[in-house]
Amino acid sequence: MNMSYRRFIPGIIGALLLFACSGKEREFTWDEQTAALTGKNVKQWLRTAPFSNELAQTDANRMVFTNADEVFPFKGKYNNAVDELPASYTENSPVYQEETVLYQDPKWGDLFVTAALLYEDEEVFLRDSYSETGNPMFGGSNAVLSSYHASLEETAVKAGHKRYKTALYWTHTSGKSYLLGFYQGGKLLFEVAVPLKDRDTLGALNKLKEVNTKMKLDIPEWERAAVTDLVWTGTEETFWKNPFRGIYLSPKTAMEEVELKLKDTPLKASEGAFDGDYSFEYKSSEGKVVLYTVRKDTDKEETVFNEERKDQSGYTYGLTKVFYKEKQEGDQVKGVAVTYLKNHQYLELHYTYPATDEKARSVVHGVLKYIRIFKF
Repeated sequence: MNMSYRRFIPGIIGALLLFACSGKEREFTWDEQTAALTGKNVKQWLRTAPFSNELAQTDANRMVFTNADEVFPFKGKYNNAVDELPASYTENSPVYQEETVLYQDPKWGDLFVTAALLYEDEEVFLRDSYSETGNPMFGGSNAVLSSYHASLEETAVKAGHKRYKTALYWTHTSGKSYLLGFYQGGKLLFEVAVPLKDRDTLGALNKLKEVNTKMKLDIPEWERAAVTDLVWTGTEETFWKNPFRGIYLSPKTAMEEVELKLKDTPLKASEGAFDGDYSFEYKSSEGKVVLYTVRKDTDKEETVFNEERKDQSGYTYGLTKVFYKEKQEGDQVKGVAVTYLKNHQYLELHYTYPATDEKARSVVHGVLKYIRIFKF
């Protein structure tokens, strides 16, 4: 598959639409290293990459739509410890700015360099596989029935330092392979995809090293890398680790309808008899911590259900709203949280933890804060 593009919306209208969608009010602060590297102009910095024949993404005051996401399903997609980072134009996104330069290089073919700036310096990860739905603007209304997949393979070139982290991956999609360079330096995220031409691994590596030099990244691991370092290791040390566990298997889809962020906590499935449908617990240094779930019916629609609880304490994660009440009884805190499921059902989460155990409170509320509900 090759990259192509179409011009659609007049640029001024498109810009207004993007501005209206962003609603950004947060202030971004440049760190000294990123400001020096990019000159505070990320798009122009990306254009210092040693490639030619940039694919225009604006033309004659009109926005240009490309099928780059179909060609590169892995492009510019990052996860923090919990989930995928939402795009910069979404509300409360941790991403301040995203920029991509696409090339149809005479020698290397279709490729990209992309960068993002985060409001805060938080570690991000790539996943080992990606999927992108087809674009109706290129394939018509039936395009949404198509999907484009990419897989990533770890190489021996990987490092995590206090100041930066980096890794080189092989990525495969639509019968093509790319040497993918990933770098995070504080708030700056950067990726470059160098196509593998005629199985010339050394050529791809040398081009990546040229990117490293020309863009003044000066990543030691890229500079020192040898062809023997690019053999697939079969490991998954640097990829995002999914912290969610599914519960309530749907009889129609055979998929879990609810996911709780449990895998990165000390909570384990309760053994023996327990209350509720699913129960999880652990023993802290100060006592037992328990959380269990019960699915219940309601005659309320979701909007009414949530409106009735709007004054309660709670959390919002994506489209999921969780409301909770808790109180101390003796040396224990006992609480009940609720969140709407679908089809006039809601989920109750009952929990207890020692009143003096702040870590236990953090564990329990970490689960309440991130609950995935699959409503369709």
